[in-house]
Amino acid sequence: MAFEVQRITTNRKTEVNYSGNNYSSIMFTNITASSDVIIDLYVTDQTGLDVTATDVYAAETEVKSSSSVTLTVDNGSGSASDASSEEFTGERVYKSTGVFFGTCTDGSSTTALVFSGGLEKAITDNDVLHVGTRYHILNNVKIPNGVSLKLTSDEFNFNNEKYKLYINVDTAAAIDIIKR
Repeated sequence: MAFEVQRITTNRKTEVNYSGNNYSSIMFTNITASSDVIIDLYVTDQTGLDVTATDVYAAETEVKSSSSVTLTVDNGSGSASDASSEEFTGERVYKSTGVFFGTCTDGSSTTALVFSGGLEKAITDNDVLHVGTRYHILNNVKIPNGVSLKLTSDEFNFNNEKYKLYINVDTAAAIDIIKR
């Protein structure tokens, strides 16, 4: 049986490339020379049917647009929000009803979010922004250097048409993800 390898060398949230629902296992190998790594592995809803409120509010109204939009955000009372790249970058952003606004392409600022592909629906001042709910498969799991962790399909099986699989690594160490 063939396998796929994806190397993670960053400490930013990274989508795990997942080209089907038929893997029998997934293995995380710490190939760092001298240190342990801690990983989080989770799926995030992509349908808008299962969203979670953030405490980030639109601080202005933006109309539907096919051009890039930079949305000013705050904490609901005019101060900077606690928006983070990990929370927003690459995430689909919704209204509480599941109406899809757009995909955030840069969430690194506490005062603005960028939607480079535009907005599918208008955002109104003081709209609370929602993202797909996260479901952790692994949370703060330590993998010692030179060690691998293997999950079988019954431990990580999900519908990849409704969810995306992400990994966070605590350092910019090297992790190989081997999917078989």
